[in-house]
Amino acid sequence: MTTTFLESSPSPLPNQESRIADQASITLARHLRKGEDLKIRIADDQEEELIVLPFAIATMLLGMLRMKANGLGIAVTPLHSELTTSQAAELLNMSRPHLIKLLDAGDIPYHMVGRHRRIHRENVMAYKRYIRQGQEAFLDRLAAESQELGLYD
Repeated sequence: MTTTFLESSPSPLPNQESRIADQASITLARHLRKGEDLKIRIADDQEEELIVLPFAIATMLLGMLRMKANGLGIAVTPLHSELTTSQAAELLNMSRPHLIKLLDAGDIPYHMVGRHRRIHRENVMAYKRYIRQGQEAFLDRLAAESQELGLYD
């Protein structure tokens, strides 16, 4: 079983496409039941078919439709894929030289393919979560100190 990772990035969409995605997401959400497979009937003039989507895939599809409805572009990639240093740096929103320093310091695991570093996507995403947790903890401490000093109520 391959796990997928969803990524979104802003990209302008025609209003009609956004409206169609919005309507589809509303309809899909109305019929989606937690833990149940989703049955979808597809029909044209000549034939009709029934497809069954597992709940996890239907939920992923709903998320993609909602992103499209909000004008976001979607990229679906295997979670277990390998990234170049440029791709990983872009995902982490940092420069490639800074990423190389993190790799050399052992902060993010990588391996060599010939003379090139490759990083598993899940390791990049784990580091991204680690950074986000550190940022959230810092903001929590900052808010607590502000309250103690009476700067914020």
